[in-house]
Amino acid sequence: MTGPEIFSSLPALPVVPLPVPGESLGSWVTAVAQTYGMPLAEYLRRLGIPHRRGAAATERTERDLVVRPCPAVIQALQADTGVATPVLLGMTFDGLDRDLEEACHRHHAPCPACDKDAGQPARRSVRLLSARAAWRVVCPVHLPIPRSDEVAPGIPLASIDEQLRTILGFLDRAAFDRTAFADLVGIRLASAITVGAFVRFVYLLNAHLRIRITGFDTMRDRAEFRIVGCFDRNEGGAPMPLPAAERNTPALSLLLAWQLTIDPLRTLLTGMRTLHPVRRKSMQDIAQVTGLLDLLLEIWLGEILASLLASGSMSIGQQPGNEGHAALAVALTDHRRNAPDHDLILAEAGWNHAALIGLLFSGEFPRRTQRLSQFANIGPFQYRHVAAGLRMASAVQRRRQKVWANRAWDKRAGLQQLLSEPKRPARGKAAASRRPPEARRDPDPPVPPSARIVEAVQVVMAAHVWLFLSDCAYSLTTSTIP
Repeated sequence: MTGPEIFSSLPALPVVPLPVPGESLGSWVTAVAQTYGMPLAEYLRRLGIPHRRGAAATERTERDLVVRPCPAVIQALQADTGVATPVLLGMTFDGLDRDLEEACHRHHAPCPACDKDAGQPARRSVRLLSARAAWRVVCPVHLPIPRSDEVAPGIPLASIDEQLRTILGFLDRAAFDRTAFADLVGIRLASAITVGAFVRFVYLLNAHLRIRITGFDTMRDRAEFRIVGCFDRNEGGAPMPLPAAERNTPALSLLLAWQLTIDPLRTLLTGMRTLHPVRRKSMQDIAQVTGLLDLLLEIWLGEILASLLASGSMSIGQQPGNEGHAALAVALTDHRRNAPDHDLILAEAGWNHAALIGLLFSGEFPRRTQRLSQFANIGPFQYRHVAAGLRMASAVQRRRQKVWANRAWDKRAGLQQLLSEPKRPARGKAAASRRPPEARRDPDPPVPPSARIVEAVQVVMAAHVWLFLSDCAYSLTTSTIP
């Protein structure tokens, strides 16, 4: 790091070590103190930082320098070293999104190879700022090598590494720019998606969902996943994380979270498969889809599921293999139409579609109103607020209720018609003139169904939903997408 732009004034100290590119302010302040053989605590007192005892206190002081530096300390350090204020602040997280600050206090995952490469030219120990970046799930320079049980043979690992570096580079920018997600998900959804929520989603996926990459589209930088294992719940209903030995490398969870965010519909329907093939689905596959939805609703409540609810054809009354499911599956797999296994891809997309819609309209998820998460704190993020309590979630909830209310009840036979609201007559003189004479009198008030009939209908509907989900293990295995 050389050049006249580093210094903005003459330093008060006769010798000033140059900061290394990417070095944290705490590391460089330590180097300044060591240059003069001065204990770090004594030099911090010179800068105006009160003395703290013990190794933990020193660590806390260093974190304070990096995460939220005091302006008076920066001013004193600039006068001592002559280094320009923008350069000093560039070694800190100044301007960081506030929901990431506490996570950066708790996060410390240095890459030994990067620290060694940075320290060799300077001939001193160097601690990089990226070690405390909570969104740096893995090091973009030294990416971990996936295990053999995580990636199918023949997958281009170089393409996966390039995609991971692109994701981490975006997070480096988005951590300081709340509008960065607008380029990916649109302005409406960008207000609900932050880097903190996204990375917490990565840790939740890593701790509760085990996946395997079964394919990779190098033209579109899209991976295909299979769910290998999913979390269970204890007797109290709380989710239990997977054992540490059974978890994926965090890089795989980062890739999955990224694709679920930027292209949720394609990822959910055609980019993911449950454990068993489409003709051998079981309740274990239903449990995996249910667990995935639990994780999705934990973070976004349905912002990334809203596209599933945008069409009136996605009704729970429709069965797998019909025109609505087939049309969506064909549209999403158009780029794979010449693949030899296209029929299997369509069948999996239809099964995923039916299972997801059945769960979303089952009545269980719309009643999730808790504001605190049932999932344990994972990673450096300690807040447990569920997205259901956010303003964005209420808008999505209203959209889901509207889809539910606008379904074609009048086309459905049986007792379900009793729950549909009667159509209101048109108002105004013009509307009255268009009606036939025998219909221009005041309509008789609708006779509400008795309480017993309503109760019976509700029981029938609840049973219908449960049978729909239970029969996925059998009926969907014997049907294919035409």
